[in-house]
Amino acid sequence: MASYIDALLYSPALQPIWLLGVVMLVEMLMNWPERYHPLSFAKLVATRMADKVHPSADRAVLQQRISGTLAPLVLISPVAIILAIFITMAEFPVFFDGLLLLIALQYQGVLARAKKVNSALALGKKTLARQMLNPIVLRETDLLSEVGIVKATIESTLLRFHQQYLCTALTFLLFGPVAALCFRLVYEFSHCWNTKCDRFSYFGQPCAMLLMIVQWLPLRLTSYLYILLGSVLSALKAQGELPRSSSTHQTLLALHGGAMGIELSGPAIYEGEKKRSIKCGGKRQVGLVDIKRTLNNIFIVKFAFWVVSLCVGVAIYRLSL
Repeated sequence: MASYIDALLYSPALQPIWLLGVVMLVEMLMNWPERYHPLSFAKLVATRMADKVHPSADRAVLQQRISGTLAPLVLISPVAIILAIFITMAEFPVFFDGLLLLIALQYQGVLARAKKVNSALALGKKTLARQMLNPIVLRETDLLSEVGIVKATIESTLLRFHQQYLCTALTFLLFGPVAALCFRLVYEFSHCWNTKCDRFSYFGQPCAMLLMIVQWLPLRLTSYLYILLGSVLSALKAQGELPRSSSTHQTLLALHGGAMGIELSGPAIYEGEKKRSIKCGGKRQVGLVDIKRTLNNIFIVKFAFWVVSLCVGVAIYRLSL
């Protein structure tokens, strides 16, 4: 029995799962200021790159799309090649694997923002709540009501949890730390060049399209893990009520809203223009308590994701014996 446990602990096939568990714990406990985080520097570089290669949206559409394809390649490829070579030559590659994963998994800042929004609303400080919410959403927050603030907080927290945390973790398990960091960089660049902004409506399409393809299946799988904490039947019903042309984001919000019994999505204002999205999920209007419910569910899903990954890894290990 002891030898079998030792084999599981030191198996190269299971090492990424153990490393993921350690890094997830460190990321939860470590307070890494966003201004000093490497991803903040990457976003700054992406913004400056866009200013240079895409100063205006008046250029030809094809030219914008070509620029939007080359920009992430120019920024990511050298970093990926250098890191891959460095890790191969490192004496302790596991340490650097963990460091890259810690950088790529950054999510604690989003949770901290959501908690601050919750605290501000609990004290009746809606202006402060809007200021706390603004950095994690693209929509304009100045005119949001309390219900709008709560809904935007829940939506942003959930979408970012699945996209920038769970999908990154899954990429690490399947393809390694360099691929996970590259995925996260593409995700951050897609936010810097968001297609909902008129200036980047064409320039940001290559990044957005790549993410849509890569995330299509992982987002659905992780969403089904989340809905186990609520009403599975209501979640599936909410998903079934969506038009077939609905985006992955809309599907994710419908599943989560249905599971929690709350209404998500709806109109939002971007650059002074109201853009309408179909309301989905449950029937109940969101309330302040739902932010705390969401945060608690995210904590449970983090643990459940790691346990499921470990179970799958152990099963594959036993089949390979």
